[in-house]
Amino acid sequence: MAIHPYVPKEVKAGEPVTAQGWNEIVKAVLALAQYLETSEATSLKVKVTNADADPLRTRVTAVRDDGLSAEAVAPVTPGGDFLFGALKPGSYTVRASAPGFEEVSAPVTIPSGTAVSLTMKASAVKMPSIFGLELPAALATLKTAQVNVSRVVDVAGRDVAPANPGAEYSTAPVLVQLPAEGEYVQPSMTAQLVVAAPLVAEAAVEMPSLVGLTQTEAQKALENIGLVLGKVVVKQPRQ
Repeated sequence: MAIHPYVPKEVKAGEPVTAQGWNEIVKAVLALAQYLETSEATSLKVKVTNADADPLRTRVTAVRDDGLSAEAVAPVTPGGDFLFGALKPGSYTVRASAPGFEEVSAPVTIPSGTAVSLTMKASAVKMPSIFGLELPAALATLKTAQVNVSRVVDVAGRDVAPANPGAEYSTAPVLVQLPAEGEYVQPSMTAQLVVAAPLVAEAAVEMPSLVGLTQTEAQKALENIGLVLGKVVVKQPRQ
């Protein structure tokens, strides 16, 4: 919008301002305000209401009908507004996107005197931290988070059935989790875990003294406690 040309007129001290002169002043101020509103860049605030979305990985963009695009500055404090510092007048589509969420958009006409509020729909869940948890507790945590587990192995490479790990793994802690804590898990993705191998206590017996026994007597004494006589080396006494 062009500002109508006017002829500046100075008023001397004590000279009254006529109604016509005052009206000219009012018209000029209104024309200037309208010009600034329609021709100068305008700031715009955008509120993303998803508190669980990472603001550092959330993008807010604005695209004008003619293809002109801009990206908002992320909030300095969590929960703050995204800010477009300078948008030229026109009709825009404002979009918000973030990992784990579906993109959402809204129309806005610049200049605009109100902020835009956007709410994204979650498309994935965050992987919880299960490091150090015993396997049954880790599986329960993932089930609550709606994360399916496709494979569990122990550090010895043995596969463990996620649906029925077995009593020997009831205290086995989780050592590795994939995806990592905080990563977004899509419905088509599954988790994999590595747990500690169970400790197996081996049977032990007290070794009896075989000194002074014959070979037959020694073999019988070993068999009585579940041991087997191995290789026997006979040494002749020195002359």
